[in-house]
Amino acid sequence: MAIGVDSSKWKPRRLKGTPAAKVCNIIGFSVLTFGIIWGALYQFSSVTEKLRKKLDIFYEESVTEVERKQMIASGLRNRTGDMIRKLMEEAERPDRPDK
Repeated sequence: MAIGVDSSKWKPRRLKGTPAAKVCNIIGFSVLTFGIIWGALYQFSSVTEKLRKKLDIFYEESVTEVERKQMIASGLRNRTGDMIRKLMEEAERPDRPDK
């Protein structure tokens, strides 16, 4: 080491314990706090009731979507209406050997 160079004033090699780390922690804590407060205000406030009703449309599932999910959960193949109609027409054909 050179004479007269104070190594205690060098830049730290880690972020831990520095003012930048404190700023990062403050920013993270404030973002988290803002998110929690905003979510609680949105969920439990009567002021946002109209907004929640407007947004409920995006969370509701149609009947066909619910039935499709039930079919997938039960292990059946996912069939469209056209496939089912084709299979029904195929079953009604008189030239089938099983009829």
